[in-house]
Amino acid sequence: MAILLALWAASVAAQDVDIDALKFSASQGQRYDSNLFRRSTNARSETLSTTTVGLQLDKRYSLQRVELDVNLASNRYRSNDYLNFNAVNYRAVWHWSVTPRLRGSISRTRSDDINTFDYFRSFDRNVRTDIKTGATAVAVLGRDWLLLGGIERDERSNERPTAQSGDYTLRNISAGVRRVFPSGSRISYRVLDGQGDYFNRVPGVTATPTAYSQLEHEVQVSWSVTAKTTVSATLGYIDRKHRDLAVRDFSGLRGNLNVNWRATGKSGVQLTLARSISPYQTNTASYTVGNRISMYPYWSISSRAAVYASLDHLRYSFDGALPGVDNNAREDRTNIAGLGVRWEPFDALSLNAGVYRELRTSNLEGFGYSNTSAQFSAKFVF
Repeated sequence: MAILLALWAASVAAQDVDIDALKFSASQGQRYDSNLFRRSTNARSETLSTTTVGLQLDKRYSLQRVELDVNLASNRYRSNDYLNFNAVNYRAVWHWSVTPRLRGSISRTRSDDINTFDYFRSFDRNVRTDIKTGATAVAVLGRDWLLLGGIERDERSNERPTAQSGDYTLRNISAGVRRVFPSGSRISYRVLDGQGDYFNRVPGVTATPTAYSQLEHEVQVSWSVTAKTTVSATLGYIDRKHRDLAVRDFSGLRGNLNVNWRATGKSGVQLTLARSISPYQTNTASYTVGNRISMYPYWSISSRAAVYASLDHLRYSFDGALPGVDNNAREDRTNIAGLGVRWEPFDALSLNAGVYRELRTSNLEGFGYSNTSAQFSAKFVF
C-alpha cells in the first residue's frame, strides 16, 4: 500500500509541482559512546556515522490529503563495522474524507533500527524491523461527539531471536467515542481487541507460547489548563492471555502524563510521567514493568536558536518468573542527564548538538554500567 501511495503521489506531483508540498532532505550525524555495549567492565568506545536522504510530500486534493515521508539511512560504525546496517523508514498516510463529518485514514509505517545493548546482552548485530498498517474512521455526531473505529496490524521481526522484544504479529480491532469541548480540550475512550502470534522464539527457554489474545481499555485526555499550561494523558489497562500457558499471562496499567508549561515566550519546561508493561519471556521473567519520570526545560535564545536540557529517571522490574525457577527479582534503575543546542542559520539548514551522561544500577551483578555520549547532526531541506 505504501508503494502504491508513493507512486500515485509522485505521479500527481509530476503533473502539478507544488514547491510547498514536495521536499527533499539530506542529513549527516555523528554519535560517540564511551561504552557502546553497556558493560559494567571492559567498556568499548565507538563512533557511529549516519547519512540519511529523504523525501517528504504533503498534498491536499479537495477533501483528501496525502502524506508521504521516506528516509533511507546508512549507519556505519568506525571500529565495529560488522554492526553496519542500512535502514528503510517510511510513513504513508491517506487522510480520506467522504464529508467533513465522515472521515478517517489509511496508513502504513516502517522503521529499521539496531537493538541497543542496554537490555540486549550481546555483542551481535540484531536489526529490528517494525511495520504498522492501519485504517481508522471517525463519524461526527452533533457538535461535540465523535464515534471512533479502526483496524490495525503490528509486525515486528529481528535478525536474531530475542526475549526482550521478540518477533510478533498483533491484529487489533478498536471502537470508541470522543468528546470535544468548546475550549478545544478533549477526552476519548477506546477498547482494543487483539489477537497475536509469536515467531522466532528464543532457544533454551521453557514455556514459550506461540499465540496470545489481548484486551485493552484506553482513555486519552487533552486539556488546555491555562494559556501557558497544557496537559495530555493516556491511561490504558492491558490484559494479555496465552493459550494453554497461563504462566505467561500478565495484566496491568500503562500510560503517560505530559505537562507542558510555557513560562515565558522563550522558555518553558515539559514534565513527563510514563509507565509501560511489555513481554519479556525468559525462565526468570515473563514481562517487564517500566516507570519513567522526565523533565525537559528549554530556552529559545532567538527565533533560530534554542538550548535545552533533559533529566530522566527510569526503573524497570522483571516479573513473572516460571514456577520452580529461582526468582532473582531483577530491578534496574537508570539516570540520564543531557544538555543540547539547536541552531537554524537559515530556513533550509538545522544543526543539533548534545552531550549526555547515563548511569544504571541493578540489584544483580553485571547489569549496571555508565556511559557518556555526544552527538552532532546537520540536516538540509530543499
